[in-house]
Amino acid sequence: MPKYKSHCEATLKMIRGKGKLLILHALTDRTLRYSEIARRNTSISESMLVRQLRELEQDGLVTRTVYPEVPPRVEYALTASGKKLVPIMRLMSLWNTTYIDRDIAENRLLTIPVSKRDEGLVALRDDLDTMLLDLDRKLKCVAEKKTQIPDQ
Repeated sequence: MPKYKSHCEATLKMIRGKGKLLILHALTDRTLRYSEIARRNTSISESMLVRQLRELEQDGLVTRTVYPEVPPRVEYALTASGKKLVPIMRLMSLWNTTYIDRDIAENRLLTIPVSKRDEGLVALRDDLDTMLLDLDRKLKCVAEKKTQIPDQ
């Protein structure tokens, strides 16, 4: 496994690439077949989509399930690690609508019903609450390990 200078660099390696975030976003809510992912991401060529899905699978962000049927059926879904990226993608979307050229963002937002934006914010809040609970548990584990008296 390659060595990275930071966790940020390692994370970027996994999600950087033509359409990777779009693929992950498409899989946010449900399992999809290859053709459904391709339809949602028309800016990615077929060969690039195959390559990016393979890399996402190798990095443990996506699972690929092949069903023994004729014609073959292949489905993709987010792994537990991939699902942990969902709140980050929601934050990126929020950042976009908050800080990128406001005129462009506001014009784009006009096509999204207010109820959908509100649902997204509620989901983001819930995701952040879950992340904070996970972080709190990890910090408690670290603190407990430091306070334990080592065996002599």
